[in-house]
Amino acid sequence: MVLDGGEINPSLSHLIEILSNSTPEQFKAVFEEPVPLIIDEYSEFGVGVLLFLIGLESDLKELLKVGFQSASVAIVGVTLPFVLGFLGLTYLFHVPTLPALFAGAALTATSIGITAKVMQDLGVLKSKEGQIILGAAILDDILGIVILAVVISIVETGEVDVVKALTLILIAAAFMIAAIVLNQFFGPWFVTQLEKLKSPNRGMGYFILFIFLSFLAGVVGLEPILGAFAAGLILGGTTARERLVEAIEVLSVVFSTVFFVSIGAKTDLSVLNPSVPANREGLIIAGFLIIVAIVGKVSAGFFAFTDEKINRLGIGTGMIPRGEVGLVFAGLGSATGALPPSIDVAIVLMVIATTFLSPPLLRLVFDTSESPSELVQSD
Repeated sequence: MVLDGGEINPSLSHLIEILSNSTPEQFKAVFEEPVPLIIDEYSEFGVGVLLFLIGLESDLKELLKVGFQSASVAIVGVTLPFVLGFLGLTYLFHVPTLPALFAGAALTATSIGITAKVMQDLGVLKSKEGQIILGAAILDDILGIVILAVVISIVETGEVDVVKALTLILIAAAFMIAAIVLNQFFGPWFVTQLEKLKSPNRGMGYFILFIFLSFLAGVVGLEPILGAFAAGLILGGTTARERLVEAIEVLSVVFSTVFFVSIGAKTDLSVLNPSVPANREGLIIAGFLIIVAIVGKVSAGFFAFTDEKINRLGIGTGMIPRGEVGLVFAGLGSATGALPPSIDVAIVLMVIATTFLSPPLLRLVFDTSESPSELVQSD
């Protein structure tokens, strides 16, 4: 039986029919409509939960400590890969504008979790370089998700309207600035009011904020995922942060797993077969994206403007991994139908390559023979 995104193994379908005591017609009726619909809904909720969790883990106070250096690294680390990727795909490979925009957006991502874990193991997480990387990764997430929301909005209209695109960018920027401001006073106040309720169901208040901001983002013309991320940012600096992260991680394991599995199920790996002439260009594009992904982020490390002696190569290397954030970009691009199979797989390969290359590269550039800058004192 052929379904959207793949074919069910006949033996498996027959086994399910026996166990459920159903006929082939009943099995087909369920798996052709309700099951794909449920998976799509769970997948959509999963990406929202994942972005809410990323927002929660974005510590804006840490960002302010090395704000200028982090901002310069983040801006270059988002702009350079995006521009190089978009122009390269458009003019070298003649990829249509919308897929090129999606691929460029995917190149902007940075997975803060992977870098933080490796740097913690190396004992350099609290160094000047470590703090700059963490701050820049937070900004990368904010800027990248804003770009993603704008690109998806463009895809939904089917055309690139410069005026509308600039309007969306301004709306998205205002939305995120509001979230950062609300992080300072509304977030703590909101948590305090919920705690005063002394109700076992007070956790629903956080869920309502998540739903409301996701809905609000949609109302103003942005993607709901931006609202989910904003909700996480607002609550990220509150006393409830640790409890929320612990609780949301459980949801994330369930629903974001459905999202990642759906990405894999919809990824056509047959386009990787080099014996098929039509596939070779896709493999070349994947190689191009991997090079741009690495060069763009490493170059950004040299824009950490400071008079201090710091490991700029280490900073740039720490920005390389795309991880789960890159997969979110790839998955949403695939869900819109804007990505042809070759570009879809090329983006996934880029995410995989940068994720697996980053740990050994970080260990290499932060060699123990070259001590990192003085550790930042914790509060």
